[in-house]
Amino acid sequence: MTEGTKKSSSSTPNKTTSDIASKLNGLQGWAIGVDLGGQSIRGAWVSTKGQIFDPIKWETKVSDGKEKVLSRLVQLVDELLKNPPPGCEPSKDLLGVGFGIPGIIHLKKGLVIQSPQFPDWKRFAVYEKLRKKIKFPVFIDNDANAAALGEKMYGVCKPYDHFVYVTLGSGIGGALFLNGDLYHGSMGLAGEIGHMTVDPQGAPESTGNRGSVELYASGSGFQKILSDLRERHPSISANTPEELYELWKRGNKLPEWEAVEKVFDDMGNALGIMLANVVNTLDPQAICFAGGLTHAWKAFSRKMIQITMERSYVARHNKLRILSTSLMKNSNFIEAGVVGAASLVFVDALKKQASIEIKTVKAPVAAAAPALKAVASVAI
Repeated sequence: MTEGTKKSSSSTPNKTTSDIASKLNGLQGWAIGVDLGGQSIRGAWVSTKGQIFDPIKWETKVSDGKEKVLSRLVQLVDELLKNPPPGCEPSKDLLGVGFGIPGIIHLKKGLVIQSPQFPDWKRFAVYEKLRKKIKFPVFIDNDANAAALGEKMYGVCKPYDHFVYVTLGSGIGGALFLNGDLYHGSMGLAGEIGHMTVDPQGAPESTGNRGSVELYASGSGFQKILSDLRERHPSISANTPEELYELWKRGNKLPEWEAVEKVFDDMGNALGIMLANVVNTLDPQAICFAGGLTHAWKAFSRKMIQITMERSYVARHNKLRILSTSLMKNSNFIEAGVVGAASLVFVDALKKQASIEIKTVKAPVAAAAPALKAVASVAI
């Protein structure tokens, strides 16, 4: 049984991800990337050029329990192994299997500490269980971290060594890419920016916090927002953020457009406050957004950028770029998570390769020191 790693990258300290990213074109092989979500599991073969082959999307079935969900992850990998890309021999060409998993992950121990999407995943030894059932090297990381890595290797964040990645989905995830590498923190828990408080007097939450940005700018937060909106304006029938965005696009032709616009303005305001704090703290070159709610980018981004620039001294001086992912081709199969999970495998392979190269480089032979001549002491 092949041993993988609990971490998303090699521990070799000599080379950062930014250092070795340019070597990706020379890397041979394939990876399988799997993106686990609360609603669906997505998986595919991924080439070192970031192209996906044989994408699969299955229902997660969270209510079946953690062991059944884990079995579905393994079954999906087995299904992909039955249909490798043309010319690929898995036993020779598959470098590993990467998993992007939502929730708080203790990378050193390979545990999911807890996950909002999976209530029974508490200190769940997901890495060890996957490693025992999959005969190829296994790599895991938080789903936002994995997606950020994919964006660095293949997307709009290629030029940047310092960026923050934000996912707008059922919750709000975050990843920090600093000084050329993912930053995990002391235990692998860094980047949980969705729990940042934007309204100290806001509604209480199950996390113990209150008034977090997730209440205003996530899929779960929108459930209550839409319920309140329909109660105040019965003619508005939107049940999802996507449906509300379609109403927003009608503009002044919609009688209740101002009420719809306010929802997206509140979303932009909350995200702007969050970004201002993040930018003031970290001084990144760029912020990159991904996730299902980015489809409504035109509705909330203007307000978000306005508030960020108003509240962040740093953003007004460091030429901050605010970007949207280039790895989300359609809503049926979001590539960012799958390509990101595969990138966990590729980065590890590249760092190991770099380590071997460093070890095989011969140190130059030092020139012999010149012989010292005895000089008589002269009294002055």
